[in-house]
Amino acid sequence: MTPGLISRLQDIPGVDTVAIDLTGDSGAINLKVAPDADEKRILGEVQALLVSYGVRGLVKANIEVGPSTTDFGLDVAITPYEGGARIQVRAGDVESSRQVAATPKAIAQGLADAWCQVSARPPLEVTTVTLGGAGALAIVVSDGTNERRGVADISSGWANALTYAVGSALGFLGDNGANRARLAPTAW
Repeated sequence: MTPGLISRLQDIPGVDTVAIDLTGDSGAINLKVAPDADEKRILGEVQALLVSYGVRGLVKANIEVGPSTTDFGLDVAITPYEGGARIQVRAGDVESSRQVAATPKAIAQGLADAWCQVSARPPLEVTTVTLGGAGALAIVVSDGTNERRGVADISSGWANALTYAVGSALGFLGDNGANRARLAPTAW
C-alpha cells in the first residue's frame, strides 16, 4: 500500500516530496509543499486520498482561525488561546465567551453554545463536523430528537465557514446566509 500511496501523494500538484513511516506507534506522513502551492487545495486532496484508503485519524486536527465580523449583526471572534481557542460571540450588548480545544468540533460546539446564549435559546449539541472534498464544511446539530445541518464553503476562511455553518445549522441563517435571527425560540 505505501508505494502506491507515495506515488499518489507525489502526483498532487504542489507537493514536492513525500516521506511515509508507518512503523511507529503513531505513524507519519510528511509532505514538503512548494512555497507557492495552494495549501487548502493540497490538504483537501490529501484528505480525500486518505479517506479513499480508509484511513481515519486518531487525533482530531487542530485549527487556528482569527476574528470575523458577520454581516448579520453578530460579532464572532475565534482566536488561538493557550493551546486551544477562545470564542467570543456578541449580539448587541449581550456577549458570550468560551475557551475550547482547538478542534473543529469543539470550536463549532463553543460557537453553538455562545450563539444560543446570546440569543436566549436552549443549547444544542453539535453531533458532527465534516469537511467535504470540494471544501464544504458541514455541521450537524441536534436537540436530542431532531437534527439540522448547516453547510459553508471554507474558501472565505475558517472563521466565516464555521460561523455560517453553525448559524445555518442552528436555524439563524438561511442557506444563502440571510439573517433569520428573529425566528421564535421554538422555530426548529
